[in-house]
Amino acid sequence: MKSPVLPATERVTDELERLMFENHDHCVSCNYAFQEADTSFAGYGVNDEALYVCSSCAVTKLKETARRTYFMAREYEVPEPDVVLWRYMDFTKFVSLLSTKSLYFPSAACFDDTFEGAKGLAERKQKWDDFYLNFFRRAVRGAPRSQSAAEVTEEEIEKDAQRLIREMEAAGNADRKQTFISCWHESKYESEAMWRLYSTSLSYALAIQTTVGATYAALGRNPDISIGRVEYLDYETSFASVNGAFWRKRKSFEHEREVRLLIKDHRQNANGIPIHCDVPTLIQSVIVSPKTPDWFLPLVEDVIKKFGFHLPTSQSRLALQPFF
Repeated sequence: MKSPVLPATERVTDELERLMFENHDHCVSCNYAFQEADTSFAGYGVNDEALYVCSSCAVTKLKETARRTYFMAREYEVPEPDVVLWRYMDFTKFVSLLSTKSLYFPSAACFDDTFEGAKGLAERKQKWDDFYLNFFRRAVRGAPRSQSAAEVTEEEIEKDAQRLIREMEAAGNADRKQTFISCWHESKYESEAMWRLYSTSLSYALAIQTTVGATYAALGRNPDISIGRVEYLDYETSFASVNGAFWRKRKSFEHEREVRLLIKDHRQNANGIPIHCDVPTLIQSVIVSPKTPDWFLPLVEDVIKKFGFHLPTSQSRLALQPFF
């Protein structure tokens, strides 16, 4: 689609930022689905309403263009708002959530999985490097220069290409420390396997149940926090993309059915960061482990009340008895 020539003021309000984030893939006016390399326009209409539109609608709808960008598809799939999420945890982490009114996002560098943010297997790195070295050589060789500039030599091209590959690797390592992730399990039903995987003691474990939409609302509809499904790759034959590495995991983790909340903050140098959330909006129900003693459920209910919340609480359905 042809892009109109409109000046961009860079006046981006919180409302406009959210509109762009929530409607990333399409024009809010005509519902046109953006294609790769389309130009999208964010700005304000005749009544100062926030708009995020395609080139055609920008001409007729925008009074002010705040930002003009080339569209790029997200590196992850966004679940529908009603998708059910679970987070299994120990009692102490639950108490921390209630007391701080915040979700803790650990740094990717602190995860047990050493492949967090990885592009691929170390034994296949040469193939990755060869591809990007060729890409960088072409980019350096074809870069525009003034007529008076001396012709770049092959030695200089190679030096720049090698520098760029080193910088890309350094950026990947830095990203692991500055990417913060909260991991959730997607399922309509509770999972016996998740109880065992994500609690140190089933006798004092619980799970909180929510939805994608409730989580997004509880975090203040913060456009800096991305919510998406993890894609599971066979790293024997595939690489993660440069910008999609934190949305990819190995096939051996496929049972987790992970939906993650992800925020990047290059100002941070911590093991994790707490993000404020509205607890009653986030937690739609609390379920205690099927292996907890009888006194544990009343204790959880009492603690919830002491922090001033009223949250639906119940025993795991996995604790029900069969008949034969």
